[in-house]
Amino acid sequence: MQQSLLEMAKDLVMALIQAGALAPEDMQKELQKTHGSLLELKSKEEFGEGNGAVSENGIMANGVSGVEHVDWKKSIKKYTIECLVCGASFKQLSVRHLRNHDLDPRSYRQRFGIPRTQPLSAKETTAMRKKIVQKSRPWEKAPTYVKARKQKASNGTAAKTSRAKKAPAAAGA
Repeated sequence: MQQSLLEMAKDLVMALIQAGALAPEDMQKELQKTHGSLLELKSKEEFGEGNGAVSENGIMANGVSGVEHVDWKKSIKKYTIECLVCGASFKQLSVRHLRNHDLDPRSYRQRFGIPRTQPLSAKETTAMRKKIVQKSRPWEKAPTYVKARKQKASNGTAAKTSRAKKAPAAAGA
């Protein structure tokens, strides 16, 4: 299983402490520095040399857009979706969870470059919801739909009666 960058940084700093090259009280500062360096190396590896800079908190910044460079498509799997902020897996990313990161669905999508129409849920969850909606057809229960159907039906009967009245008049002439 692949080790996270934070775990790698922790292992490196612990090795420095065990080797006596680092005092335990300097651990936190060295951990942050090592994690930042690993993030920078990872970004250079993924996006090529010099195409992005990593800030101190580990957020990739593209000079103009401010969008984090991650492949959001890989986070949406068949049965789970992975939060790109904390790495936790869910069936769907709820507003409640995103609020923990001071985000809403719109800002989450903007931050990671996810299209507005992409559901923030697992593929299977999205498919199941789609089946339910197609089966229940909620748009047919909407007041505007019902009103339009009644109006169309009444216009259809009115047109039939007017055609029926015109037909005998044309025959008699």
